[in-house]
Amino acid sequence: MSQKHITIVGAGIVGLSTAFALLKQGMKHITVLEQATVGHDRGASHGLSRLIRPEYGTKRFYTEMVQSSFKLWKSLEQRTQRTLYTPTGLLTLGYENDGVTQPSYHSLWEAGYTPERLTGDTCIQRFPQFNTQNYDLFTYNTEAGMLHASTCLQTLKDAILDLGGTIRETSRVIHITHDNQHRPLGLYLSTGEKLIADQVVLTTGPWVHRMLGELHLPIRLTRQYALYFANLELATFGLNAFPAFIADDLYGFPIYSSCIGGSGPSWLKATSHLFGATVAPDELPIIDEHVIKQVTTKLLDLIPDLRHAELAHIGTCIYDVSPDEDFILDQYPGDPRIIFATGLSGHGFKFGLLLGEMLSSMVYEAESPISLEHFRLARFADETHVHSVA
Repeated sequence: MSQKHITIVGAGIVGLSTAFALLKQGMKHITVLEQATVGHDRGASHGLSRLIRPEYGTKRFYTEMVQSSFKLWKSLEQRTQRTLYTPTGLLTLGYENDGVTQPSYHSLWEAGYTPERLTGDTCIQRFPQFNTQNYDLFTYNTEAGMLHASTCLQTLKDAILDLGGTIRETSRVIHITHDNQHRPLGLYLSTGEKLIADQVVLTTGPWVHRMLGELHLPIRLTRQYALYFANLELATFGLNAFPAFIADDLYGFPIYSSCIGGSGPSWLKATSHLFGATVAPDELPIIDEHVIKQVTTKLLDLIPDLRHAELAHIGTCIYDVSPDEDFILDQYPGDPRIIFATGLSGHGFKFGLLLGEMLSSMVYEAESPISLEHFRLARFADETHVHSVA
């Protein structure tokens, strides 16, 4: 019996992870189509780093998902003998009544973590880099850290090729036909080429509306910035001295080079998670100086020594944001051969390998490692105009 041909559209973290999960299961004929190149700077998966942490307020299911994700990242590290993750610890500066910091602390203990609750004086003593006067609740969790994003993508690309998968870069899909479920799916590329597949997984990031426009998905695309600061002392802002942190909408990491053995740029990454202006996916990235000034002002108040640093680089990316900021993982209404993932909402990278396992389970109709019910499109039934296109 011949195996199905499965095509994945989009080679970001979720697309590559899905291909890897399918190939690990022994499936053949797995092709990933990427409109640009793996790790290109127009999507949401590129860059030096991503935070992996189990602090999710009252959304305990994400805390549990992070535990599963940690195991998968460590397994990939062992399999490939590459460093994908550096523990940094996570300092949270919050408030007793913010509805997030306290629930996160309790959820971590319930999940088997051992976070610390710090007094203000202890926080100042251990982490003097921060201005703590605006906060009244401080927690520190050693089991959080930095995923080396670009390295993760390249590692998955190599693993897919080693397992016999195919990755086609500069292959932009502009249309999919599925008018007859007794015939293969047709994928039309911008070059005029037509490919066929038995099943398709769409992991297209900001380009979701181009591929699934007829579903009117409740996804907003937002412009985001990452700020990188140079000329800071490693002894103060490097690994083991400076933690990853979350404070209100701000977050950041130690100096990158200290996390990967001294190579790479000696930059500290810090920015805001607040969702930015709505954009179109193919718009040229524009630096909004007003937004940069707002974020920088807040960062300088939180970390006063940044006043002496150089803003060396501003990175950009696009988030695909769902109304509740939870993921959408589902099948196309009326055609289960098409599976899609969207709504990563700026926090999907850490779950990449796990999302790949979940999507691959939909492909070969097995039980998902995490229940998919919370991530179904139907929860937005009143906000969408979902209909079947036969």
